[in-house]
Amino acid sequence: MGERAMGRREREFLSGFERAAILTRRILASPPSYTTAEEYVEDVVDLHADSEDLVSRGLVVGCLSALGKG
Repeated sequence: MGERAMGRREREFLSGFERAAILTRRILASPPSYTTAEEYVEDVVDLHADSEDLVSRGLVVGCLSALGKG
């Protein structure tokens, strides 16, 4: 049996997960001066948590994973 090609929905979710990896890497390397890196990432999760968009869902899951909460 061959592997099934990845569908649009899977690609969108993985795109969001990739964005979370890039975001958390940048935030950890250069945290904002007004908050901690962890609080910043938690704010990103809060902003996107209710989204139906799969890119946003991937972003949330990736951020939570980076925080050890996924």
